[in-house]
Amino acid sequence: MIVQFIKKQLLLMVRNPQVLLILIGMPLILITILGFALGSVMNGEEVSVKAKVAIIEYGDSAQELQDFLEDLESSTLPPEAREDVSQSAKRLMPVELLKSEVLKRPELKKYISVDEAEPGDLEKTKEDDTYSAIIEIPEGFTEQILSSLFLKGGEKIPQLELYRNEGKELTSNLVEDLLAGFQKQYSLSAVIGRSSESILDTDTMDTEVMGTVASVEDREPLTSVTYYAVGMSVMFVLYIASNMGSFAYQEKEDHVFDRMILADVPVWKYFVSILVTTVILAILQLGILFGVCAILYDVTWPDISAFLLVTTALSLAVGSIGALLTSLNYRANSEVFSNFFSTVAVTIFAFIGGSFGELFSSDFIQKIGILTPNGAGMAAYFKLFQGYPLSGVYSEMLTLMIFSLVILTAAALLFPKRGGTAK
Repeated sequence: MIVQFIKKQLLLMVRNPQVLLILIGMPLILITILGFALGSVMNGEEVSVKAKVAIIEYGDSAQELQDFLEDLESSTLPPEAREDVSQSAKRLMPVELLKSEVLKRPELKKYISVDEAEPGDLEKTKEDDTYSAIIEIPEGFTEQILSSLFLKGGEKIPQLELYRNEGKELTSNLVEDLLAGFQKQYSLSAVIGRSSESILDTDTMDTEVMGTVASVEDREPLTSVTYYAVGMSVMFVLYIASNMGSFAYQEKEDHVFDRMILADVPVWKYFVSILVTTVILAILQLGILFGVCAILYDVTWPDISAFLLVTTALSLAVGSIGALLTSLNYRANSEVFSNFFSTVAVTIFAFIGGSFGELFSSDFIQKIGILTPNGAGMAAYFKLFQGYPLSGVYSEMLTLMIFSLVILTAAALLFPKRGGTAK
């Protein structure tokens, strides 16, 4: 009897071309679009990012250094200390370091170009939309910085002024991050430089432009096509659950469930058939999607047996959701739960689970995402792609099994034991 139920439900799904298009065609289209559109970012290829920066300096750093040294000579410091401070001050010229060791650093030439504008050209430079940012250095900046560091000057330290071009958000953010990193490193180096002969170690400054996906434990990095092949597959497999819940409710509307009750057919057999059918459909969907990706995009698995075990565990989690939606639909005498799951819940799961990428995901969201079936499935698939053994995905498999057990238990308790409208 269970086999007959499964066969009937499989035929209902196969004979619905609209559902098949959504479950198979749509994820393949998204994999193709997202995989190739973001390929340069995720595959570690160079991205065309060029920030044009203007520096407007109102003072003269060299003259301000001389002014500071004159103040130093007239200070109460002993001669030996004055000589040490003089040498440290020459090494810690803030404006010169900012220009030569950050903005004009050889490694950053392909990302940043720097122009030095005249002080009277500020408004004209602001109107030039080609600039990503303008750095304004006030008069006396170098002298007052050095005085504050070495002579304990009480005056307020002048601030650099940064004008950002809001129309060039990416490159202007790059410049702002570089300035913030320079400020922290300069402050640290200045403290060291005041008390020793240490010089500013520019090699430790955080001025590298990060643009690649780092690999862990020397594993192979994921390509963009691989990422979205997994991300879209584990997202769209969730729609199997909502569709099965809707099909099962339609059978209730057609009084199929009531006729089973009258024929004295155990309701648990129908419940089990919903679960098994959903699991089978999920396995078939994932197999087709990954099979097509293997043929078209060379997305292949190092360990097929481990892939099949993870796919089965994920499909069981989807099957438990399908059973729960069926129980809730029967209880509510409506498809509202299936509709809510397909329109709202799947989107939320996809976002926190990482199906669309981790660009906007915080650490907190990622920790929650790993507890979702699609998030755990993605993490397990990624590890397998990178060559981890089956033992390396133990935690993800355990998450999927616990999720399936909890959801399936709730579905079994909620499933009605008689026909008509459940009370």
